[in-house]
Amino acid sequence: MSNTSIVVCGQKFDIGTRVVLWDEKGGLNGYDESKAITQEENRQTGVVVKKTISGKRYGKRSILPVDFNKLKDIVTQFFIHHSGLYHSRTTFEVLHNERKLSVHFILDDDGTLYQTLDLVECAWHGGKNNGCSVGIEVDSRALADKVSDAYNKYNCEKYKVTPHKYRFDKVQKNFINGYEFTDKQYETLIRLGKGLMDVFPKINSNPDFPRDAKGRVIKEAFDSLKHCGFICHYHTSANKIDPISFDFQRFLLGIKGNNPFQAGSFVTYDDWRSRQIELLGLGYDPGPIDGVFGPKTNAALRTFQKDNGISESVWGPKTDFAVNWNNKRS
Repeated sequence: MSNTSIVVCGQKFDIGTRVVLWDEKGGLNGYDESKAITQEENRQTGVVVKKTISGKRYGKRSILPVDFNKLKDIVTQFFIHHSGLYHSRTTFEVLHNERKLSVHFILDDDGTLYQTLDLVECAWHGGKNNGCSVGIEVDSRALADKVSDAYNKYNCEKYKVTPHKYRFDKVQKNFINGYEFTDKQYETLIRLGKGLMDVFPKINSNPDFPRDAKGRVIKEAFDSLKHCGFICHYHTSANKIDPISFDFQRFLLGIKGNNPFQAGSFVTYDDWRSRQIELLGLGYDPGPIDGVFGPKTNAALRTFQKDNGISESVWGPKTDFAVNWNNKRS
């Protein structure tokens, strides 16, 4: 029978989905200390040199011995990244053998979860937050603007991945098009998040992401060490943007309802009648709700785009994002 449990201080906790452990056949072993030879390019000179990596790619959470009860007091955060890559094996290879880093979990495109280290270990993935966090890399090519063909038919067949939708996002005060995670990835991510809440009381004490005074999820760096609950890489570092285009509401509703099959909250407006209803609801008169893109609907759209600083001449991803954003604020 396939394993469905995560490992914490040698104890197993069932989360109800496939978990490939580091010591299984086909597992990704974060304990491997063998040498790896890689090439690294100097960004200033362009010179490529060989680099040898060996030894541990992880550390201890404390200078004192850590048992299960102590670990429950130490771990306060579930830390989410995107990998920028298609598959977990490649993600692990880059982290482990090229960058001498580690992460507790890697989530493949098909929803398969790999655990690379017992959670008692301090994985090297999130800078100063390493000691108090459990980290996950979710496989996604991430930046739709940079790799616009990443999930076209050819690449989906070549890399055996599911098509990813793209979604406009604003992170670190910059507007970016990113790829969403797959349904299977959200299912597993919700199961893991719920499982970590059951194990770690300080994550369970505040199962939410950092928010501003108006209740909106913060999407930029701040002093994040004191936050208990869920956290993203861009909360800890101003030069990070992961996880881009993350559906916070889907994840949190799934956690709250213990429902890994929670539907996505992002809305796609694919017909003009739906768009007219949205414009009217936001206070922009599109004329008759008839599904026709006439002069009044066009005028309402242009006014909405102007009010929201949108330069696109069509109803595109930026307009979708602004409508979603305004609906959540209202």
